[in-house]
Amino acid sequence: MRRPALLPAAVALCSLLAVGRLALSALAFTTPVQPVLRSRSLVARAASMRDSEGNKVREPKTFDASDASSITGSVTVEYKKRPFGVLAYAPSTSGKGAMIWKMNEGSRYPGDPQGQAFVGGAKQFMAVKKVAGVDVSTWDFWDIMDLLDDKILDNSAGIFQSSGSGSMGNKPAELPVSIEYAALKDVAAGAPVPSHGETSPGIDRSDDRFKDLPRDATIKEYKIPVAPANYQSQVVETLRSAVAAMPEPVGHTGPRYMGPSSLNEGSIKQMLQSFKNGQLLPMKDAYKLAIDAFDILVKEKTLGRLNVPVGKKVTVVGDLHGQLYDFDHMLSLAGFPSPDNQFLFNGDFVDRGPWSVEVMFTILAFKVWQPNGVGMNRGNHEAEMANHFYGFFGELEVKYEKRMTDLFAEIFRATPLCHVINNEIFVVHGGIPGPDPRVWWKGMDNQISFDGRQIQISLAEIENSNRFMEPNPDENPLMVDLLWSDPKGKDGYGPSGRMSSGIYLFGPDVSKNFMEYNGLRMTLRSHEVKAQGYRYDHEGQYPLITVFSAPNYVDKAGNMASVAVLTNDGTKLAGPEFIQYSAQPHPDVPSGAYAAGGPLHPETVAAR
Repeated sequence: MRRPALLPAAVALCSLLAVGRLALSALAFTTPVQPVLRSRSLVARAASMRDSEGNKVREPKTFDASDASSITGSVTVEYKKRPFGVLAYAPSTSGKGAMIWKMNEGSRYPGDPQGQAFVGGAKQFMAVKKVAGVDVSTWDFWDIMDLLDDKILDNSAGIFQSSGSGSMGNKPAELPVSIEYAALKDVAAGAPVPSHGETSPGIDRSDDRFKDLPRDATIKEYKIPVAPANYQSQVVETLRSAVAAMPEPVGHTGPRYMGPSSLNEGSIKQMLQSFKNGQLLPMKDAYKLAIDAFDILVKEKTLGRLNVPVGKKVTVVGDLHGQLYDFDHMLSLAGFPSPDNQFLFNGDFVDRGPWSVEVMFTILAFKVWQPNGVGMNRGNHEAEMANHFYGFFGELEVKYEKRMTDLFAEIFRATPLCHVINNEIFVVHGGIPGPDPRVWWKGMDNQISFDGRQIQISLAEIENSNRFMEPNPDENPLMVDLLWSDPKGKDGYGPSGRMSSGIYLFGPDVSKNFMEYNGLRMTLRSHEVKAQGYRYDHEGQYPLITVFSAPNYVDKAGNMASVAVLTNDGTKLAGPEFIQYSAQPHPDVPSGAYAAGGPLHPETVAAR
């Protein structure tokens, strides 16, 4: 099953909806005089049936949830966010009603919006019976779709589907909304049962490598989309014009951003102190700084490169998660970026911590101040879905305005996925490229390990891959591997507990093979809390080390934090040496304050 819900893509959604509308509009039949003609019309209708995503429905169902005798049970699910976790709906052969055709059969993390349907007990082939207490079982399919509006956020505008397809002109139901689903007699039993799981074209399932797989295992092609020659963002260009027209701030006594030349160590220290005192950059300055940082990042490669001269050093910083007071303490120990001490921030700058805005603007100031001496890697939390749920976008809306979330979505899509330092050290937030092809089946557990890659991926392939998108294991598995995967002790690949499918664990043989093939000798990654702030997850000739820089993570974990320092001794990058530190006192604002449902989230505040 493909999972388009993981990639918010406005253009793709609009085109799919257009296909669906055209297909359905072509099915307007007049009432036939002869019964035999009506039968032929139904056959023709079924033959061209499309689901809510515009895909042809093979083996369409005939059902009527208004018929009590056909219902064997029901379940009601309350949804607090869109999307619900249903990947596609399909109509009855009559064109009325709506059935769950495809859905996410799992939840990737507690509170995952795309796991709501699964957690609530909805199942494939259940029919929509009631929406907010209104029986919709006899409505036309597209009128129900308009009411549900179960679509992915438009990743450029931050809005849902805005125009309807049904004749009733229904507006999306307000959230939270309760939906009653009906389980129907014989419908699921009549569903087509595939002989095996999905297999991408070009993959020979009879290959000996796959002979022991369960029948329902999916085998998918490992895609590496190529980066566009030039990436242009209409969101950024529109904002650029709007920001130029903004009035200058009046009465602001704190630090200003007046362009790259206004940044230096002293001005950024003053900015940090103002942040700790509760004072932000003015709105116009914040936009200008963010846009200037975007202009630098968008020109970089997906795999960036840092060069550390002899006698100089580089500091690699792991997850920060908006913990401003710990971030400031780390800088007091490790120093500020300089020609003698380059910095590489390795992702997860934001979310959960209630000062993600301040941490993010400090990092952007470093980047604009020293564009060649400060590197940034994207983490799994530099993504729209995470930012909506775990707080960064809510915090932006409170401290600035909602429109700024669109700009940061573009900044994160422009951020490189990994770096190589001195052609020796691979630095990435998550991990090593995963199995090729992508093999998955229900019931995989952490005891399973398999050798899943015969052809290694080169640094050049990563460098030229497309990062200007949201993470999606179907469309860009390489991105998901680099952002999400974790190491394990046993050789080979295995399933990760982070997600129902599409994310893997990798063993020491996997990291060794990747580094050996690409002439590397060490990997530094982040992504996981470590008690001491770092850990050698894979040792030996090709070590893989985790560095985590957010102490007492979410105010509960009790962990130390660290940064890794590598020094060019004239023969190689020596180290790493680790600067460890503990959590610092901070104002009484809880971790997760701006997350969905948190006490400072704008929806929570508005509901009071």
